[in-house]
Amino acid sequence: MKNNHYLKSTLTACTSALLLSLSVSAGAQTTQAAQPMQHGAHSQDMKQGAQGMQQKMSNMPMTGDADHDFAMMMKSHHQAGIDMAEQELKNGKDAQLKSMAKKIVTDQTKEIDKLDKWMSSHKATK
Repeated sequence: MKNNHYLKSTLTACTSALLLSLSVSAGAQTTQAAQPMQHGAHSQDMKQGAQGMQQKMSNMPMTGDADHDFAMMMKSHHQAGIDMAEQELKNGKDAQLKSMAKKIVTDQTKEIDKLDKWMSSHKATK
């Protein structure tokens, strides 16, 4: 019961964070649409990756099973983190951030594997 409450709380927090990021992103897009792009292609790649994650997560059909929905959304969230970390490894210059990015790729890949294994053995139930 305690574990179920934790998962529901975590799912609620993730959903709230997603909704907040979507609303902030929508406002930023309106502001940025009027401005010419002043950054390199790597900045655009990172931005497109974040937007892709937001779109994928907001369009993701929910099952009504808090545990399964949490696992699906966290998988997408972790994949976006990997994608951004790979951009940092490719284009970044700061050694500390590149080291963090390398760790993010390793850690988030392991988390995705755990989530995939969990989802394959736990089908969504309402």
